[in-house]
Amino acid sequence: MSKPSPTILRLPVYPWLLGAFPILHLYAANFGAVIDIEVPICIFWVMTAITVAYISINALLRNRHETAAIVSIIVIGFSLSGHLHNLLFESEFLVVWSLAVLLCIALAIAALHKLRPQLGLGQAAIPLNLISTALLVLQAGTLAGHYAESYNQQLARSFGNDAVAARQSSAKVHDSAERPDIYYIIPDGYASNAWNQSEINFDNSSFTEALSTRGFNVVLHAQSNYGTTLPSLASTLNMRYFASNPTELHDVDYLRLSIAESDVAKYLQQLGYTYVQFLSGYLFPSSIAEINRDFTPNGTVDVITEESLSATLWDTMQDSKTSADVRRFYQQSFVSLYIETTLLKLFDDELRKVLEGYLTGPYDGASPRRFLATVDEVASVVSMQEATFTVIHMFEPHRPLFFDEDGIIDKISNPSDQEFIAGLNFVNARFLDMIDAILEGSRHEPVIIFQADHGSSKGEVRTAQWRPIHFDVFSAYYLPDRFTIEIPRPHTNINTFPLILNAVFDADFALKENRLFELKKSNSKPFAQEDVTEDYARR
Repeated sequence: MSKPSPTILRLPVYPWLLGAFPILHLYAANFGAVIDIEVPICIFWVMTAITVAYISINALLRNRHETAAIVSIIVIGFSLSGHLHNLLFESEFLVVWSLAVLLCIALAIAALHKLRPQLGLGQAAIPLNLISTALLVLQAGTLAGHYAESYNQQLARSFGNDAVAARQSSAKVHDSAERPDIYYIIPDGYASNAWNQSEINFDNSSFTEALSTRGFNVVLHAQSNYGTTLPSLASTLNMRYFASNPTELHDVDYLRLSIAESDVAKYLQQLGYTYVQFLSGYLFPSSIAEINRDFTPNGTVDVITEESLSATLWDTMQDSKTSADVRRFYQQSFVSLYIETTLLKLFDDELRKVLEGYLTGPYDGASPRRFLATVDEVASVVSMQEATFTVIHMFEPHRPLFFDEDGIIDKISNPSDQEFIAGLNFVNARFLDMIDAILEGSRHEPVIIFQADHGSSKGEVRTAQWRPIHFDVFSAYYLPDRFTIEIPRPHTNINTFPLILNAVFDADFALKENRLFELKKSNSKPFAQEDVTEDYARR
């Protein structure tokens, strides 16, 4: 006779292991892009919920193995619901899908209870425990690899050291006719008028005319050099192409630092400008900026960067300091991401509102409240006496959609054309509010660059290769009357600042050849590029 398995090995621990696995898998898949400290918090609450469910159900059934199997069914259905919905339907049929998942869970539990005598649940505990443990071990190995890579790619201290020295090297000047304030406003994923007309049958000319009436030169043939934010902004703000990473940094970190501590910002600081960056929740705070302004449910905060590029938040409303790693300012909430992959996705908006009420840290990058706070905050820079160079990256009108035409907040991951147009109309009105605040409050005529980092991602087609094609961007320039620039054709973002700096400061920056590049893999592989100029350039 075979020796019976030790009792301890038959303890049904697999429900807890199955509950932890999706969390660690999601963390590994988004390593570096989410707030790490929220992962153990999420695990704690999920383990607590599983324990409560197990105790409650076992009190009724008085059978620990059947209870464990039932809890596992609930855990699997709960954990996979949102993820499968994202894969199959994106934003459609969420209520119907959630009800169907609950029905499937109920049917599975009923079948389990009926077939319990034939299933041998007690004997199944050992292999289920082993399988669940193996899954966790594999996930732990993946995470260990990520942590090792992250350790080997620590942020280079030279970035911070050089930046601090540059920040302290020049005397600041007041804004004047010779040193006008410069605002670089970046509406993320804002497509050209031609794209809106051809792809979603939307005539955006009313917004274009509103800008023209205010004195803007709207460049209808403008294009970005890259189809995604990081390489696009890095090339624009450094007036050069980014084909490779010469540092030991992670590629994404290298681009973020190149944006935060750009050649354009350094050039203007040498002229006495005060560099202001409004954080978007996606980019690094800058070690050379005099002001890094962030937005929280408790009001605005200024991030003070130091040589190590660690950051200190100064909460002006709460009068307290909180230390935070620099990565915190572009990482999204892990709890919010986890909610989107579970059955709780049905209550995503309501839960986000509850969570925001308890958080004192910055808004998520895509938070609609961050967008509204950014629009309101621009007046604080306009009132400054210093000549300022202000970079404002905003996550509108990039997907997901958050606003209807009346500004009511309701997240829609994959909006219809009409929903997108309604949200764009509201966003356009807020952009005009921001621009009017700048124009009406400035002591001297400013320079305003209102230019998208790339075109629209709405309706993009993703094939086996990750190849989004959206180069056509909305672009408009406002210059004081005494300055004029001739916009060449073709014209891409890389030549934006050479044209403006040459016109305003009589600089001598050479224009670059207009090239367009696709990313062949993903955002995390920004230097896997393919030149597609001949296919997509507007000549």
